[in-house]
Amino acid sequence: MLGNFFLLTRSLAAWLLFSTLVIATLALGANRPVSWTLLCLAILGLFVITQVLYITQKSPRVFLRLWFPAGLFLGALIWGALQTAPGFFPDAWAHPVWDLAAGVPSHVSADPVKGFHILMRLSCYALVFWMALISAQDGENAVRYLKAFGLFSTALAGFGLYAFLSGSNPILGELASENLSASFVNRNSYATFAGFGLIACLGLLFRSGTMHSQGGRRAIIGLLRGIVAGGWIWIVGITLCGGAVVLSESRGGAVATAIGLIALLSTQRVKGAGAGIGPVLILGSVVLLILLSGISGTMNRFLTTTDESGRFAIYPKVVEGIGDRPVLGHGIGAFHTAFRKYVPVEASSAEWNMAHNSYLENIFELGLPAALCFYLALALIGLQLLRGVQQRQRNRTVVSVALACFILAAVHSLFDFSLQMPALASFFAWLLGIGYAQSFPSGSLKDGPS
Repeated sequence: MLGNFFLLTRSLAAWLLFSTLVIATLALGANRPVSWTLLCLAILGLFVITQVLYITQKSPRVFLRLWFPAGLFLGALIWGALQTAPGFFPDAWAHPVWDLAAGVPSHVSADPVKGFHILMRLSCYALVFWMALISAQDGENAVRYLKAFGLFSTALAGFGLYAFLSGSNPILGELASENLSASFVNRNSYATFAGFGLIACLGLLFRSGTMHSQGGRRAIIGLLRGIVAGGWIWIVGITLCGGAVVLSESRGGAVATAIGLIALLSTQRVKGAGAGIGPVLILGSVVLLILLSGISGTMNRFLTTTDESGRFAIYPKVVEGIGDRPVLGHGIGAFHTAFRKYVPVEASSAEWNMAHNSYLENIFELGLPAALCFYLALALIGLQLLRGVQQRQRNRTVVSVALACFILAAVHSLFDFSLQMPALASFFAWLLGIGYAQSFPSGSLKDGPS
């Protein structure tokens, strides 16, 4: 009786986490201080509950393999916290901006207040990853969570398309733009989210048995049976999410999604003499995405010069700023404040609160050593997902979708700041968590049916 109670409560806590991320996504992507503060408080509360529920359970061996990436990530956060601490380091280490504030304790960071908010958010993303990892130890649960994400991303894309076609967005209101962005205040961020949804739905369609490795008539019959049996919902998801990516007119989002789909294609195993229609359908989705982008405003934005091209003018200046403080950095979250002195004349008409390249921005803020630790931690998680795709037989879909989303986000971060949107970053951590949980051999975790 008590065991059943604990199982039910753990399941409830996992679904509460998912529901919290859904609410945050609908609340403008939690892109307001009050929103991300409430999100972090909710995540912290759920983390405490989850730890209490699992305190008597023996930890799987997989947790022991997290110590190195977790240590690297924690090291980067500790350095970010030290940057925001007043008077902790010699005055020679202080950021030059504090020379203008006589009598005020100096910091390594140019903006310690924003740094505190970023540290809070990054810590909560780590907690989301951990809770997703714990709750997705069972393969059946992992697949259920992925299906829930596929359904939510489909519903959100449907809402976005309705708002786009009707010209009325009840969530964004006056914040809505002429492009499709659903509940996000930034179309590029939503393009990343819709790309995640497209990959999830396509992976679930493949897993549902709708697509087979046989060729010819048997594959077509299997396709039709799968559609009737329930695969149709994932086809709807693919259509809506793919359309949402295109209509967002995000250049980086379209490119990154296409690369993510190719990554998903590369993880599909084809057996037998027939080539199978599964990989063909995935590749067809890539081609269709590119073609639709070509006849929409997305391609026009590729071919025309806009004010956004100014980002290429600031990249060399970001590198220059990195060179001025390569080890200490300018302070986590302090890009907006510290970069003002570097803005070139040709880009001075815009307010550069983001670098439009997350890698350069994080190096600018944290310094090279801490940024290297931060990205090495993420790279190790991505590498384990790659190993999982190669090693796993059961529940490979969960791992392959997580890996494809990881690659999508990594590519888009070269041109934009999508993962700096709290709700999107939280869902990204959640997808990585359930993928990481299923990326090890079945001896490390409880395993569900394929």
